[in-house]
Amino acid sequence: MEPNDAEVYNNRGCAYKDKHEFNRAIQDYNKAINIKPDYAIAFYNRASTYRQKSELISSIQDYNKAIELEPKFIKAYIGRGEVYDEKGEPDQTIRDYTKVIELKPDFAIAYFKRGHAYDKKDELDFAIRDYTKAIEIDPDFAHTYMNRGSAYVKKGEVDKAIRDYNILIKNLPEFTITYYFRGMLWLHLKNWEKAKSDLTNARNMGMDIVALFQNSFISYSSIADFEQKHNVKLPEDIAAMLTSPQPQQ
Repeated sequence: MEPNDAEVYNNRGCAYKDKHEFNRAIQDYNKAINIKPDYAIAFYNRASTYRQKSELISSIQDYNKAIELEPKFIKAYIGRGEVYDEKGEPDQTIRDYTKVIELKPDFAIAYFKRGHAYDKKDELDFAIRDYTKAIEIDPDFAHTYMNRGSAYVKKGEVDKAIRDYNILIKNLPEFTITYYFRGMLWLHLKNWEKAKSDLTNARNMGMDIVALFQNSFISYSSIADFEQKHNVKLPEDIAAMLTSPQPQQ
């Protein structure tokens, strides 16, 4: 091994990182940076390793340096945006994904992630705008339909949410939680037959619909809580589905 070859140390660091030997990876990235202080990729790789170690401040510092050295380093903006998201700093996340979009306007994932950050801030119109753009770029990006549907739910636009869940179920039927969410929307609309069908499908595919009823992004403390919030009276059989554990097979 060449003692003064920064690339060799960087590459070995990547190998250690792939093996989850993070401390050894960082030691090699340190050596690479000592040899070549303007080595942006080594700062980027060390940043991602710090992130895997949950050392988020050090990770951001290295992403900052990578971007300082290479201002158009898209992966560094993405990585830093993800760290800011983990830290609960959506404004910083939005800033980084806005830069990614500036550098690569047809990058669907950047719109998706920026939309998710807006979603966390309850800026739902901006979130839906970005989810919609992600879908325009990549109509097969299934998870975007889930997020946009959830944003529509938060806005009370149930018909639009159902439309997105329909598309998601058609394109990704194994994503079973969608049946639960669509079933809950049928309850809002008092379409008991469709609601029971979707909730039964979700339960039969392994979803714990009782736990979801109590702990999803829109949760309820009881059947009475749901009925009061939505001004509906649930049929007894559906109420039982949402409060009784699934029978053991």
